[in-house]
Amino acid sequence: MTDASDVPYDPDRVTVEETTHSAPDGTRLAITVFRPETATADDPAPLLLQRTPYGKPSDPPAGGFAAAALADGYAIAFEDVRGRGESDGAFMPWVNETEDGAATIDWLGAKPWVSAVGMFGGSSPGQVQLFAAAARPDALGAIAPTFTPSDLQRSDFFQDGAMSALTLLTWTLDDAIAGHSVDRLERRGEIDAEAAEALRTALESGLERLPALAAHRPLVDVPANVLADAPDDVDPTDLIPFWEEWTSRPSYDDFWGSFDPEMDYDRIAVPGLHTTGWYELCQHGTVTNFRMLSRRSPAPQHLVIGPWSHQNQGSVLGEVDFGTDASADAYGRDEQLLAFFDTYLRDDPTPPFASSGESHVETFRASILDRSEAAPSPSEGSDAPGATDDEAAVAGAGRWIAHDGWPPADASRKRWFLSSGGEAVTDLADGRLVRDLPEKFQPSDTWTHDPADPVPTRGGPLCCGEHSSEPGAFDRRDLQRRDDVVTFTTDPFETPVELAGPVSLRLTAATTAPDTDFTATLSHVLPDGRAYNLCEGIRRAQYRYGRDRSVPAPEAEAPMTVEIDMWNVHYAVPAGGRLRLEVASSNFPRFDPHPGTLDPWTATDDEVRTAEQTLFHELDRESVLTVSER
Repeated sequence: MTDASDVPYDPDRVTVEETTHSAPDGTRLAITVFRPETATADDPAPLLLQRTPYGKPSDPPAGGFAAAALADGYAIAFEDVRGRGESDGAFMPWVNETEDGAATIDWLGAKPWVSAVGMFGGSSPGQVQLFAAAARPDALGAIAPTFTPSDLQRSDFFQDGAMSALTLLTWTLDDAIAGHSVDRLERRGEIDAEAAEALRTALESGLERLPALAAHRPLVDVPANVLADAPDDVDPTDLIPFWEEWTSRPSYDDFWGSFDPEMDYDRIAVPGLHTTGWYELCQHGTVTNFRMLSRRSPAPQHLVIGPWSHQNQGSVLGEVDFGTDASADAYGRDEQLLAFFDTYLRDDPTPPFASSGESHVETFRASILDRSEAAPSPSEGSDAPGATDDEAAVAGAGRWIAHDGWPPADASRKRWFLSSGGEAVTDLADGRLVRDLPEKFQPSDTWTHDPADPVPTRGGPLCCGEHSSEPGAFDRRDLQRRDDVVTFTTDPFETPVELAGPVSLRLTAATTAPDTDFTATLSHVLPDGRAYNLCEGIRRAQYRYGRDRSVPAPEAEAPMTVEIDMWNVHYAVPAGGRLRLEVASSNFPRFDPHPGTLDPWTATDDEVRTAEQTLFHELDRESVLTVSER
């Protein structure tokens, strides 16, 4: 196996072929193939394909995994998906990827110098692998989807009824989508240079006022607002063709199901290496893909989860340096990918993968170290972050641990009941997480959700680009003191506690609005008071019975049950540390601030209203945090 940290290969010994081939409906798809001279009809080589909406390269890769694979004798191919880059057709994300991807694999697999085809890539280039694999093209031998969603309407651009506004807006308005569309229109002569420059200026202006756009009313009109001064012959749908379709369908329906890879898990019969991070936008989707394919696919599936975000696989994420072993480079990510493809495309079993079909799961168990000196707490009501004045990142620690599956077989579900004297909004010491059932007639906690003053986003699984907020772990003490955030904290642990698996929250709650959001964040509280976020989630109340049907909140402020999926975590809380749960009704601009109406994305400024929220936690109206502990 080639050492990917030092990849010597001669580009002059690689043939570059830029060409096109036909999709099943005749649409021409543009592809660039990099073929090492060692790949011949007499000695065929495996080929690794990446299909991308972001523009394929024309020159051989200078570094990274693709260069390492070329040096190891693999051929590499990059293809522009339909309607992007140099490919013809209309772009509608993920709608045509099953047929187009399978056709590309069949076309490549028929070449006499290709022995087998694998697929690689992250984010959108990761998800298209699932669609292609579901078509079962004969030449496809393995896929390696990295940072990959599953059902986009559940945990990526949207999450349990809410819009992931920060992600959707940055992805849509930045170079990835709208900017790429402008370049394509100009290159094809459909707009002139002056019009292209005007459009780029409008998009950049929109990105610079991102929080205002995330709160814009109505949200369905955001592209028209951003492109209000665009040339008359350019319509917002020319740049963002999917926005109206997506924002007019808050409920899961046949449209969303038409490009939901979860519908086709039974058809995916090739090995997969699924990779994500604890603070990664697609963590939920990647883990879902692994877990469900492990049950429903006949081929072995593997999972890697690091302390990473969508665009940062280093050791420092947010305010925490997780240690020298935490980065993808230190972990040996490129070498691992080569070992995976060697095992399944070359029939050369290479550790940590085996020919027996067993899954390999490896996760980074993170932790944050305490300091001997105490960090000053921010004053109550302060808007300043609670981080220390140190320039260096907070010291973290952790280690990679291998498992047979996820969650680990030796992890068990444990419940923490929410309890308070009714002052958990204003008193951090009042709200408690306890193991025992709460008493009857325990007073509830109340707060006001004001869409004009939402709880600010700080850290977490965020994406994308320089205009987005920074992902990762941050001290949240000042946010926990807000009068629209309710907190519940454990007693200090006498012995270390290891969390390993999914986290969920079941609330018994009420609201004065016909619909609202409930959010949750779990943090590790150090002895000096700092509180670093581990995982989080949201649920739009009208979708408490599922994303396929909208049910207004009960009238007369009657209690309802709201389940919040807080995703996954592998974290060691040292002795003396505590866990703290935050419950609120906003996390902005990561999610759109709920206006208090039943149709939040079409609501105007005149329709916005506050909501009075009640959280119950008494016997028979319990609110329960469930974690996986080892």
